[in-house]
Amino acid sequence: MTNDFATVSRLVAEFQNKLKVIVARDGSRDMMYAHIDFHTMAAIEDELLPALKNVMACIEYEPCDEEMGGEPPITVAEMHSAAHAQHRAFHN
Repeated sequence: MTNDFATVSRLVAEFQNKLKVIVARDGSRDMMYAHIDFHTMAAIEDELLPALKNVMACIEYEPCDEEMGGEPPITVAEMHSAAHAQHRAFHN
């Protein structure tokens, strides 16, 4: 099974990088020869690129132990063992 967040993160990052290339390329041209008009360029630079940066931050966010209240009291293996023991107790 693929990780949907990884796929979305990759696609958003590719889109963000392509927009940066377009902005750099068109921004270096004289206004008369630019393919993107001034208002659209401003919207890309001031709104779209920061929004994509926020999306990337949300997708790739992973809380640290302090934000989650410290380390979990038990490991996943311990949780699995306890759940399996409870399951066996219920079915005996």
